[in-house]
Amino acid sequence: MNSKSPLKVFSLEVNDHTISPHVRHISPDNVLHDLYKILNCDLVTCVEIEVGGKFFDVWSDDEALLKDKPVPNLFVDDELIIFGSVAFAKTDEDGEMVGLDSDDIHLLWNFYLAQFPKLLNFLACKRRDS
Repeated sequence: MNSKSPLKVFSLEVNDHTISPHVRHISPDNVLHDLYKILNCDLVTCVEIEVGGKFFDVWSDDEALLKDKPVPNLFVDDELIIFGSVAFAKTDEDGEMVGLDSDDIHLLWNFYLAQFPKLLNFLACKRRDS
């Protein structure tokens, strides 16, 4: 019997060029399998970002740029723009994934809303330059 509780992650999922937010639950015993399913991919990558003084792992499709018409999803800064679906999680001091709480999800949603205009501006500049 598995006594571990599901882990809560916050995702921004791309489907038909539409980005939609979700709170998903993943099994602590099948983290990668569940992330593959959420992100609709076969290979993931993870980067750590700081938001509001907290550190989060951003999981994404490592091959997103190789897909037909990749969709930019998350503008972190001028040097980090993530394409395709993403999932946010945290790790504990031992490097194990832990679930997000409601405050984390609220913080990440507000971060996404604040960064979205920057993503649109970046894309507009890229279009002008090409």
